[in-house]
Amino acid sequence: MIVADRCWWRCDSRAKVGEIFRAALNLIVPPLCWACREAADQRLCEDCRSQLPWIEPLAPRRCGSVLAQHWSPLQFEGPARALVHALKFQSATALAALMARQIVDALPPRAFPPDAALVPVPASPLRLRQRGFDHADLLAAELSRLVLLPLERPLRRRSAVARGQRGLGRSERLSGRGLRVGLAHAAPPKAILIDDVCTTGATLELCAEALLEGASECVSAVTYCSVP
Repeated sequence: MIVADRCWWRCDSRAKVGEIFRAALNLIVPPLCWACREAADQRLCEDCRSQLPWIEPLAPRRCGSVLAQHWSPLQFEGPARALVHALKFQSATALAALMARQIVDALPPRAFPPDAALVPVPASPLRLRQRGFDHADLLAAELSRLVLLPLERPLRRRSAVARGQRGLGRSERLSGRGLRVGLAHAAPPKAILIDDVCTTGATLELCAEALLEGASECVSAVTYCSVP
């Protein structure tokens, strides 16, 4: 009993020391909002939170012909765009948790059927080497924890051009010029594709087609935001 009490005291003391250290560090280097870069207590300040471009009324969006439905709660503008860029280009990987929470809080339960699995849209090998992480995979992992759905990674991707898809139009993307997607192993019967942004919908369509050619019977998508 004495040993247990001592262990508890040590853990509690370490937690308090960590809190004091973080508080002192915040006084020396105040945390900044990832959107406006002003001092903020959270990763997104209250002003930027109030300026998030929510899509109203929120409803499944049309995205190609193979997706059963596509949910996207935000437009790719303002603070939402800043968060996406910070995650992808500034290695702000902790933002994946914030973005996932915003998605879950905004979307209705039917966006995440209980018998589905989350499938992140895979990053190209080049981007993965450059960044050291897959942003869609991070987002999918956080969503999996929140909505209690399994995370599966059946898709594999390789760029067909060195620059990837940036700057390509919808027809070029659908033609496979910008990317090629295939299955690494069996796909889940019901899949929900997860990505940060839907630009033209071509990437989601190509991924959905790959899943449907495998074992998937129904494919939907959830993205953090969409280009208006």
